[in-house]
Amino acid sequence: MKILASWLAKNNDFKDGAVNDDGPTVNFYKNFFDYDKHLLLSSAVGDDTLAEHLTARLKVLFPEHRDKIEIRYMAVDDLIDIGQIKEKVETLLLQYPNDDIDIFYSPGTSAMQVAWYVCHTTLNLRTRLLQVRPANRSKSKKPERLIIDVAFSTAPVSAVILEERMSKPGQDKIGHLLVPSIQRVYAKAAMIARTDKVTALILGSSGTGKEQLARHIHDQSGRAGFPFLPVNCSAFSDQLLEARLFGFKKSAFTGADKDTKGLFEAAKGGTLFMDEIGDISPYMQQSLLRALQEQEVLPLGSNDPLKTNVRVIAATNRDLPELCRQEKFRWDLYYRLAVTELVLPDLAAMLPEEREALISHFLKMKKTELKKARLLTLSKDAQAALLAYPFPGNIRELENLIAQLYVFHDQEAGLADLPGRIRTPTASDSLKWEDAEKLHIQKVMRLAKGNKSQALKWLGYGSINTLQSKLQTYGLNE
Repeated sequence: MKILASWLAKNNDFKDGAVNDDGPTVNFYKNFFDYDKHLLLSSAVGDDTLAEHLTARLKVLFPEHRDKIEIRYMAVDDLIDIGQIKEKVETLLLQYPNDDIDIFYSPGTSAMQVAWYVCHTTLNLRTRLLQVRPANRSKSKKPERLIIDVAFSTAPVSAVILEERMSKPGQDKIGHLLVPSIQRVYAKAAMIARTDKVTALILGSSGTGKEQLARHIHDQSGRAGFPFLPVNCSAFSDQLLEARLFGFKKSAFTGADKDTKGLFEAAKGGTLFMDEIGDISPYMQQSLLRALQEQEVLPLGSNDPLKTNVRVIAATNRDLPELCRQEKFRWDLYYRLAVTELVLPDLAAMLPEEREALISHFLKMKKTELKKARLLTLSKDAQAALLAYPFPGNIRELENLIAQLYVFHDQEAGLADLPGRIRTPTASDSLKWEDAEKLHIQKVMRLAKGNKSQALKWLGYGSINTLQSKLQTYGLNE
């Protein structure tokens, strides 16, 4: 199929409130229209009167093409946001991977033109950028349709979009970006946000901020003006999860007293965040796979599938490849979800200076949130205890702990003010080298059945005296 794509030229397609028969779109139809379909793009969410008037006029002037014109509402709320426009246009163009697409380049804002350029040079689709030279500027005294020849390099446009995104207000409000190990994850997330037609899989332990990362991808994407809907997949039975995701018709099951939209339909244009994806049953894995592959869902009790338009971001704290090897999770669904993959680190795996930065961040953040007059400080021994504690609940546990300290203290919190699990952690929970070494020596001595010579070989100490000294220090002689 041969397709023409162009933006509505609001300033030039209209004159004195009426369609301009000498405007760029009408003139293109007069001289060059030889297409199977025309995608006329409007920046509105819907009900664009100007687009409808132009379409009606084109159908009157060119009745042979009346069935080829299709208005597409792109829901662009910022006409100079290159990144947002690019993502909207990219989503549109990727719906036609096997078609020839001519892009009428001139109508629209300069940001729209840059977005056309980005998509033309990066998507590897069969696109051409077209420009029209009017008759009064043509040597032949006839209008000319020109192909804009460009160099295929993504470096300049990537720099433009990055600058556009980084300059947006609020980018520095994510305190986790203070931490390099998380900052690297968010940098990858920004790349995912700018590429609309991909799923994402977020891996990480409980409390590492998987939903916050998913929401960040949504907020930085072209879908930001549409819903972000989260669902915890482990909280529902198969029937309830299926109904929650795909919707249901009245009387589809006991208690279904009205037609109800599923999350795939309710999140139209936006993002569906599926947490704990590793806990869904084989039946739901198959149902979800079909929804992702076909981009449609079948509500319970219905025979009419619904087309979907959502980005799916899934998350889990489980080892999905291992579940696949155990045949508890489908490989094909895993590959479908993990088109892009992000891994959030545990708090215990971070460097001491990173944990210090997070402690400082949450102290400042909770002061503002809880409307405290003074910034809470930590004594040296309290700070040391926090740095030595592994925080199995990760960032969420740390954040909640700081909030707890603010509730009971106005100026400074000391070691005695910390919960017992932090003041005196068990050896297995401690991050101190001495505790880890003691546990390891105990393990090796058990494996060696008390044979110090054998334990010495496995431990790699330089002499039996070193081992004897360690056993004495740690009280393990018995």
